[in-house]
Amino acid sequence: MSTERYSADRLYRGMTQALLSRGLSERHAAMVADGLLEASLRGVDTHGIRLFGTYLAELDGGRAKARPELTWTSGAAAVRVLDAGGALGVVAGRIACDEAVALAKEHGVGAVVVRNSNHFGPASAYTLQMARAGTIGFACTNSDALVAPFNGLDPFFGTNPLSLAAVGERGDTFCADLATSQISYSKVKHKKKVGEPLEPGWAVTPEGRDAASSPDAEVGALKPLGGYKGQCLGMMVQVLSAVLAGEPLDSELSHLYAPPYDQPRRVAHFFFALDVPAFADPEAFRQRLSSLCDQVRSQPNAEGTPVIVPGDLEAASTAERRAAGIPMLPEEVAWLAEVEDGGAPTR
Repeated sequence: MSTERYSADRLYRGMTQALLSRGLSERHAAMVADGLLEASLRGVDTHGIRLFGTYLAELDGGRAKARPELTWTSGAAAVRVLDAGGALGVVAGRIACDEAVALAKEHGVGAVVVRNSNHFGPASAYTLQMARAGTIGFACTNSDALVAPFNGLDPFFGTNPLSLAAVGERGDTFCADLATSQISYSKVKHKKKVGEPLEPGWAVTPEGRDAASSPDAEVGALKPLGGYKGQCLGMMVQVLSAVLAGEPLDSELSHLYAPPYDQPRRVAHFFFALDVPAFADPEAFRQRLSSLCDQVRSQPNAEGTPVIVPGDLEAASTAERRAAGIPMLPEEVAWLAEVEDGGAPTR
């Protein structure tokens, strides 16, 4: 499928204009645009501007609130619980990360649980935010059931991503961001849409066959990352988010890409920040982290392809796309043209 490229600045203006027209504050509109643009710049297209139309549908239908009432409670000095009031997940996540960092700067660690939220985009958007503030950042969220248990057939777990990030010397950044499924549903959905084949082991049909067996095969459920271990990771994320927050389990959540768009989803997130100076000399930590990353990169390889560290591909993509622009699909170009003509896109 053909794509066109647009600068991040142009896309930022278009997205914030569409969000402001729906009643978001300038601060919250900037949070959403920044979060999605960073994902697209880093090459994580499934969790970047491609989600924007879905977020608009959530606002238009009332699933997400343009002016949410945010409520904080505390159970301990370094802990906060945020009721996001049905905010867009990116807004709730950015606000929660700021609080986790502030708590960590005061107490050495800071933990924030978020309830009553929505899909928050890429988990790395928040761990990078925390890492740039001088902490080690961890984030995870539960999500609607798309993944079958190990040896199971029916969707029961979400893709339940988790991420950890920290900054080394000269901005060298370790940033791991992974779904606990073999692949994200957004990527499967995109490949089906553009007619690209699925890889074996990604998903199963409703009958339990590998969905890669036929290009026309219906996807019944995604498979957990690494079999039973992926199921364990997905359940760990659910414990830290939905169970801890007292919110719906994965199997009880409505689906992101489907109606009803006028009903709250009540997604839960978890954020954890560790202030590096509370544990170690910050300069020594940065040196050791970069040394670890460099040693990994210098490892011999059998295929002639460089060994990489989590975050390397995304850093290269960011540099390339800042220079050449972000690729957009035709439907994404359409909403940008609509908003630039003075309208408020409905996609």
